[in-house]
Amino acid sequence: MRGAGGGVAGPVAGQAGLGFGGLLRQLRDEAGLTQEELAEAARVSRRAVSDLERGINRTARKDTAVLLAGALGLDGRAGEVFVAAARGRAPAGEVLAAVDGRSPGAFAAPAGARPANLPAQLSAFIGREKELAEVRALVGSSRLVTLTGAGGCGKTRLGLQLAAGLLDGPGDGVWLVELAAVTSEDAVAPAIREALGVAARPGRAALEALVDALAPLELLIVLDNCEHLIGGCATAAEAIVRRCPKVRLVATSREPLRIGGEAIYRVPPLSLPKPGNDGLAAAQSSDAVALFADRAAAQGTGLTVDEETALLVVSICARLDGLPLAIELAAARLRSMSLGDLDDRLDQRFGLLTGGDRTAPARQQTLQAAIGWSYALLTGAEQVLLRRLAVFAGSFDLDAAEAVGGAGGIHAADVAGLLGSLVDKSLVVAEPAGPALRYRLLETIRQFAADRLTESGHDETDAVTAAHCAHYLSVAEAAAPRLTGPGQGRWLARLDADQANLRRAAEHAASRPGGTAQVLRFSVALERYWAVRDRDGEAALLVGVLRRPEAAADPALFAEALVVAAELTQVTDLPTSLRLAQQAHQVASALGDNRLLVMACRQLSSAYGTAAEWELAWQLGQESVERARTLGDDVLLGESLAAYASAARTDECWPLFAEAIACAERTGDLGTAATIHNNAGFIALVLGDIPAARAHLEAAIRAAEVLGFPHLYALANLAEVLRAEHDLEGARSGFEDVVRGSRRTGDKYGLSGAFLGLGCLAADLGDWHRAAVLYGAEHALMDQVGAPWDPFDARRRQESLDQARAALGDQQLQRAYTRGKALSFDQAIDLAIGKSLPAT
Repeated sequence: MRGAGGGVAGPVAGQAGLGFGGLLRQLRDEAGLTQEELAEAARVSRRAVSDLERGINRTARKDTAVLLAGALGLDGRAGEVFVAAARGRAPAGEVLAAVDGRSPGAFAAPAGARPANLPAQLSAFIGREKELAEVRALVGSSRLVTLTGAGGCGKTRLGLQLAAGLLDGPGDGVWLVELAAVTSEDAVAPAIREALGVAARPGRAALEALVDALAPLELLIVLDNCEHLIGGCATAAEAIVRRCPKVRLVATSREPLRIGGEAIYRVPPLSLPKPGNDGLAAAQSSDAVALFADRAAAQGTGLTVDEETALLVVSICARLDGLPLAIELAAARLRSMSLGDLDDRLDQRFGLLTGGDRTAPARQQTLQAAIGWSYALLTGAEQVLLRRLAVFAGSFDLDAAEAVGGAGGIHAADVAGLLGSLVDKSLVVAEPAGPALRYRLLETIRQFAADRLTESGHDETDAVTAAHCAHYLSVAEAAAPRLTGPGQGRWLARLDADQANLRRAAEHAASRPGGTAQVLRFSVALERYWAVRDRDGEAALLVGVLRRPEAAADPALFAEALVVAAELTQVTDLPTSLRLAQQAHQVASALGDNRLLVMACRQLSSAYGTAAEWELAWQLGQESVERARTLGDDVLLGESLAAYASAARTDECWPLFAEAIACAERTGDLGTAATIHNNAGFIALVLGDIPAARAHLEAAIRAAEVLGFPHLYALANLAEVLRAEHDLEGARSGFEDVVRGSRRTGDKYGLSGAFLGLGCLAADLGDWHRAAVLYGAEHALMDQVGAPWDPFDARRRQESLDQARAALGDQQLQRAYTRGKALSFDQAIDLAIGKSLPAT
């Protein structure tokens, strides 16, 4: 395997919110009952219990829920909340809290759930039983289902509820791709790739790389907010549906994608009483009324839908066309006005806001009226803040809101109060993020606010954009020195939360005259973050900006940005990496800047090592270390020692590795520690010191896990240790795990090393034909990567091939090898993980 440093972070299985099926299964298990026993006690069919637990039926009839509650021994408050949860009108956590005092958020998704990144929902999903059943049936019969309808009609929440109900099924997961923060149609495929953890491939278009990675997988992907990227979404969806036979897509959009095979489901408003049926019973059977009452209760208004209030509540919901967003906004107003005043105000607002496009759908006009009415109720300062918040991509914290909101006309000290008011009025969503809160705008509201920002004129728009860019540059530069110390895991997580805004800020800087220096500063500050999190998009942005004449205006900044770009391109475009590092060395030499020379020499040493030019790698590594020793900086010295030691293939490396490890321990730099231990483990393998290799590789894996990423190179090298220890089954399992991890990310360099390991294992077992095919497949991958074989890999590979030639003869060996080189990417993966190939 390779001695290269960084790992690749694949998709992380999210903590999905618990559905009623999981709740029922948990309570049944805690009661010590089988499905048959619960069904008998409740006097319902076993099929009814099974369908609820498996999510085939997401809700239960009230009489069934009452019987189940009795059979489970739930009475009083616990029984009431259980029945409400069974009807989809209370979260499962509330039932647990009522049963035994557990925190409502303490119940995670059941063990064995499919991997997913679905966000936990903090409010109850109300009604939609018929819609869920219909969409679930469509998903079963069509591989692309588009949920269409006006903004605010509940497309996203319906799609998420559908996806959550499919978590317990087979396959490779259920994934959400949020497109609201994406601004270019060309960025749709990269956004899907990033959400699923699929790495970019050098020389391969983003969509092609995505389709290649998804083709063998069984996934459900929810593409949310497609309407502003309709062409890009249509192109991506068509390619996925056509070439990935086991992938299903659910898209939410204000209009259909209009491609072949698309099943369109128009999301209706929430159910309302039929006209003229104004009684309490009719109101209580309405999903729109249930949502209004639930959200009003969440506001602490004490609203009860009874004979006295039912008529007004039904009137309000009907005038809002049963649209969930409009209903939630209206319910929030009950904190400051009566039902009667609210009903009267709705009449007035709809009358005032009817001058839009008459060809637009009626629901869209009504929703715009609802949002415009809510905006008109704000104070002048609240209106200013809301429109300024439209500049954010994704969520933001209070510091960011103060920086952007206080960009003239509003004191930063007043932003917290104004933001709290906007949260109270349901125009801003507040979500817990550990001990703090983060905020976001619903996309429909963000678009409305963005229009208001545009109407305010260029001066305010430019000021807000500049404030946004300046704030996130300050966040990046504040994080930079902390990304190499003991708190780096916490700061990496902080930057993860701000990733969408960091990207938007860098893009804003790149698009503005005079913004080149800011892009370079972003790159220097985020170098460690980008390296750990594999942010290829930012690397591409940086390389493009470095070509601008003004990029060299500040030579020191220019040189450091060149080093960053060289680091990020080393395993994707080695010639470019070498060119950038050489240019950085030239600039640093002209400046006589010792710190920059340390960085440039270190990066050149690393790149020449990847190119197998060991003499140059050794010389530049030595120069980097000698210069670093004069600076008294353990971070720079540790990184330089790691590159220098990795260029050595003799026992001379061990004192260098030991000193590098000591530097990382003094600074608490786990990222560098993981790289050092992986590279030391690889060199120990080269030199035949298996116990030392195991110790270093296990340390690398532990360090990477603390930072939240799997070190696939260390895992592959550890599999080679197992092979050397004659644990062939353990080695096979390890290499196959690396193949599976690299398949999702598309890391062909890592895959080629795993293929080599599996080929050697096949040879160990005398399966010479499989070994030859695997070596051919590995050769094809290395050709695509464009990097030479490491001498250690080349030597053992050739020894194994010679043995295979002796066993098979030249003709059979060549035939098997050629077949391996001709395998498609998916066929090579199937071969590696033990699946049979088509007969030839």
